[in-house]
Amino acid sequence: MRFTSLLFSLAACALPGLASAASNAPSLLVPAYFYPEAAGATEWARLTAAASQVSVTAIINPDSGAGSAYDPTYAQAVIDFKSAGGKVLGYVSTNWGQRDLQAVKSEIDNYANWYPVDGLFFDESGENASELGYFTTVTNYARQSNPGATLIANPGTVPNEAYMDLFNSVVIYENPASKLSAYVPPAYLTKYSADHFGMLVLNGSKAVMEQQVAFAASNNLGYVYVNDRPVRADEWSALPAYWEAEVAAVKLLSAVPEPEQYAMLLAGLGLVAGAARRQRAKTHG
Repeated sequence: MRFTSLLFSLAACALPGLASAASNAPSLLVPAYFYPEAAGATEWARLTAAASQVSVTAIINPDSGAGSAYDPTYAQAVIDFKSAGGKVLGYVSTNWGQRDLQAVKSEIDNYANWYPVDGLFFDESGENASELGYFTTVTNYARQSNPGATLIANPGTVPNEAYMDLFNSVVIYENPASKLSAYVPPAYLTKYSADHFGMLVLNGSKAVMEQQVAFAASNNLGYVYVNDRPVRADEWSALPAYWEAEVAAVKLLSAVPEPEQYAMLLAGLGLVAGAARRQRAKTHG
């Protein structure tokens, strides 16, 4: 009887542990700066296929931001991607807090009016306390324009902790793989859940990609993306050659036993318990 109780205790401990391990799998945060036609259409198809398998957030950038007019081709790509399970953020440049506020507000409005975005990605965002006033204005306006929106800041480095109160997430690393050895996590990293932090890595090999996906899962980084393209003006203009392998790496971390497997385990424990009861009855019969 004690053996049976031990089995049930082990099962009770193991099942939540498996689910917890899966919850550490990062989401892929992809700067999808490719137009959904010709070669770009192929990239969007690959991106959309991944969204049905793992958590993928795509950052759209129709024309250095929302552009000057609604683009139906872009809108359809966004709709298809979201239908597959993906989330979409609109790219907004802030020029390190120097861009005209009215221009930023207009861009926010254009995304809200033209594309079914889930939030906004503020590139070239501030990292110092001196820019907090600017970004407080920006985030307040964004939330008024799109209540419930996910707002991600990209200073590309570790910002002042006060930015954690303004944004849902912050990209604390955007650099080539060659500089990963210099990465120093923020002192406040463990004060927040993993979905508050992200990492974008350029010019990384497949091996580096696999290492960084695992690193993100075990180091409180809820968003990650590794590309194989060199640092240049069009560095985010295509998915990496190993994109499907990157999706597979995240999927592996996301894997949890299917409900049927849980049922089989519990059924097996039930058989063990039944046998133990019968043996006990014989012993005391």
